[in-house]
Amino acid sequence: MGDAHLRGPLVAWPTPDLIIWWEAITRLGYGWVDIGAIAALVLAGWLRQDADLRARGLVGAATVAGAGVLDQVLKNTLCRARPSVPEAGAFFINFPCFPVKYAYASFPSGHATTAFATAVLLTLWYPRWAGAWLGLAALVGLSRVVLGSHFPSDVLAGALLGSAVALAVHAYVPAARRADSASPAGPA
Repeated sequence: MGDAHLRGPLVAWPTPDLIIWWEAITRLGYGWVDIGAIAALVLAGWLRQDADLRARGLVGAATVAGAGVLDQVLKNTLCRARPSVPEAGAFFINFPCFPVKYAYASFPSGHATTAFATAVLLTLWYPRWAGAWLGLAALVGLSRVVLGSHFPSDVLAGALLGSAVALAVHAYVPAARRADSASPAGPA
């Protein structure tokens, strides 16, 4: 089953009342929201005089921003047409496409990339809340398909990209691995 077959029922599913809800959910995938959510750990670390928490917040914000930059590099290289344009789903439209126009910046989903980078980092740091972090990221990805901005494969690619960047940073950057055992939401 291809992207168009998966996308069709999702786009037709929401009623006008639900569109408002999906638009609110999609805002959780704005890069600045995701970076800000992680950067808030810097402030918390500063207030608690916790250098490890500050360092994790800085590394985490840089990780989410870096995932977003990689996403933009791919968008500007692959030039995939969004579902709303006549060339829907085709790659390399108007190649080279730097700077890419919105209509040809479908793959991968930037919202899914930053949402999953954030969710994976938060899951690694605060595993007790894994379902909430990953569930919100999944809803952000689903919102992009429901609202007609992306194909399911765009969202899947963004989720994989954001997750991979977060996992790589967590594996190789010591500040990203430190646990916050003093936090009430700390590791289980």
